[in-house]
Amino acid sequence: MAQRERKAGVVKRDKADKWNHVETARYFRDLQENEVRTMHYLGLAYVVLSRRPNLQLKVPLSTQNYEDGAIVGAGERGGYALQLLFTCAANYPLARPLVEIVEKRNVSDAFEQVLRKEIDLILEEHLGLQMIVPVVTRLQITLNTEMKRQRF
Repeated sequence: MAQRERKAGVVKRDKADKWNHVETARYFRDLQENEVRTMHYLGLAYVVLSRRPNLQLKVPLSTQNYEDGAIVGAGERGGYALQLLFTCAANYPLARPLVEIVEKRNVSDAFEQVLRKEIDLILEEHLGLQMIVPVVTRLQITLNTEMKRQRF
């Protein structure tokens, strides 16, 4: 926003309709790119499906002991696995991303509802900030905690 005038130490700013929309769009793209870089630097697995018009990422998550098709005992499968699909609006992080749980392995409907509530809580807590990294890290912890709880 450009400064218009200065009176008595107060700066008046241009109205919202006079914002430079190109710079605003670039600002949001830069924030989104920073989030992708953060995931890269933290060593989190992800696939960028698209950057424009909307950032879309697919992030795989699994418990530490997950093996596809492995049977632990008494017919129980070993571990959890799922993929999260994030679709961000053009003004992300000011708008919540759409988060879908796809390609679930060994995740019951009840546990999926727990994960969805956790996602909603995290998105609410981080609105205006990076949201993808906190969702991924907290869900990874939730998956591993649930696996340990079932073992004991």
